[in-house]
Amino acid sequence: MVITWHREREYSSGAIKIFFTLIHFSSFFIKLSAEHTVGHFWQLTDLHWDQRYSRDGDPRSMCHASNESHLLASSKPDTLDYTSAGQYGMYSCDAPWDLIEFSIKGMAQNTVTPNFIIWTGDNTPHVKDPSPDWSVIFSSLRNVSNTIRKNFPNTTLIPVLGNHDVFPEDLYPAEAEAFYHAYLIEGGWNELLDKQAQECFGKCGFYSLNVTSDLKVIVLNTNLYNVPNNLTHDQDDPCEQLKWFELQLKMAESKRNKVIIAAHIPPGYFERWIGPPFFNPGQNDRYVQLIQTYGDIILTHVYGHTHTDSFRLIANGRGQVKSVAFVSPSVTPWLHTGGVNPSLRLYSYSLNGIKDYWQYYFNLTGMAEQTPTNPQWQLLYQATVAYGVRDLSPESMLSIYREMLADPKVFERYYFFNTVGHVFEECNAACMRDHICTISHLMVDDMQSCQDGKHVLFRNDLIMTTHFLNIVQRAKVVEIESLILVSFLTALTLICIVIASIVLVVYRRRVYNSLGRSSHEPVSPRPRSSDYSPIISQDESA
Repeated sequence: MVITWHREREYSSGAIKIFFTLIHFSSFFIKLSAEHTVGHFWQLTDLHWDQRYSRDGDPRSMCHASNESHLLASSKPDTLDYTSAGQYGMYSCDAPWDLIEFSIKGMAQNTVTPNFIIWTGDNTPHVKDPSPDWSVIFSSLRNVSNTIRKNFPNTTLIPVLGNHDVFPEDLYPAEAEAFYHAYLIEGGWNELLDKQAQECFGKCGFYSLNVTSDLKVIVLNTNLYNVPNNLTHDQDDPCEQLKWFELQLKMAESKRNKVIIAAHIPPGYFERWIGPPFFNPGQNDRYVQLIQTYGDIILTHVYGHTHTDSFRLIANGRGQVKSVAFVSPSVTPWLHTGGVNPSLRLYSYSLNGIKDYWQYYFNLTGMAEQTPTNPQWQLLYQATVAYGVRDLSPESMLSIYREMLADPKVFERYYFFNTVGHVFEECNAACMRDHICTISHLMVDDMQSCQDGKHVLFRNDLIMTTHFLNIVQRAKVVEIESLILVSFLTALTLICIVIASIVLVVYRRRVYNSLGRSSHEPVSPRPRSSDYSPIISQDESA
């Protein structure tokens, strides 16, 4: 009996081992299958719905109707100086509701069923007459979210705060729970987030959401680091968001999960006009360092804010690109100068990374003068096809970036996409240098080095360094020529001012001298009647 029992135990032990081995292998294959399963998500960003947009409005005044606009429209109906606003917007104005609704319906009409939608903020217009108050902000949030949910009733909607989703704009406080809870109640976001996400959001506008067991979306309130936000300037880590962010990354790393980072404002700089970084410098560099450290588990980042189409490469200290961020163009056609075509972006992904994206656009050219009977969203480009890569992994995006430096045609293609097919100014060598520097130099010292002609990412790559130095040298020539032209125009203006001043002085002296001479001339006395004697001829005297 003892022998039988031992044998039964051996048999059962072997069966248990086989059972757990099968479980191990099945979980491995399930994991492998999940890594190659392709999902999709939309990014909808920077709608900037202007509730005061009017087709009778003046495009030079954000398409707002006013007495002045009506007078202008009636007095100059056929001049080039004035064109009536279009149904779906104009390049100089923010978006009307027709464009907002048309955008969301365009997403819903696509044949792809998305796993989720990331809505990366900015829903009110760029106006100061007056600035949108809380009633406008909350009504905008409710209307947009309700329209998305109506068209996507079974799709997870992930909202993100933008710098124009607050009153006054840009000013997000730290540690103000009543402030952030208002978005949940008044803005209706409590219907979009589960209780755990709501609790976290209520602290300072950031949270995380599991979209699958292996993938989490980390939503950040990067408006806290925005340079114009003077409410948080004196804080190293407002709301301890960076501390929380690092904890989320560590947890994902320990579980071997992947994360997507979603925020409105990206780190680094704006590629079209290089100025200060979007974030306060210290917070910018700390943020980028976290990305460098945990790049292996970050599937991608998605941002908005710039209204333009670009990407960012985040490399470690050894020059290895660890993560790629995508900056999606806006729904609103408004830009500081020139404008962009309204856009929508659909991504495909697996746990290995971003596979592809499809950039859709609505061409506004000519729309202001006609009402199309059947307007359609069009595919501007598919990323892998446009750039000739197999996916959008860090390695593939680095290869695209290298080609942008080496082949002017590739850069021209990128630049055409940058404003969604609405190119309103040529890109000279200085412009090209700024784009190249912005894409791969997100930290403050690195950007300064790049502007000075030292490409940090390619410091050990002689061929790429040579290509970049060629661009920098041509950029310097352009800047010198521009400086000479500005100096010449300034000198010419000064000369004109001096000549005008001299002419004015001479004229005044002549007038003064003329008045002076007339005042010093002796005045002859008026002759009296007695001074005149009648002339009597001799004949009369006789």
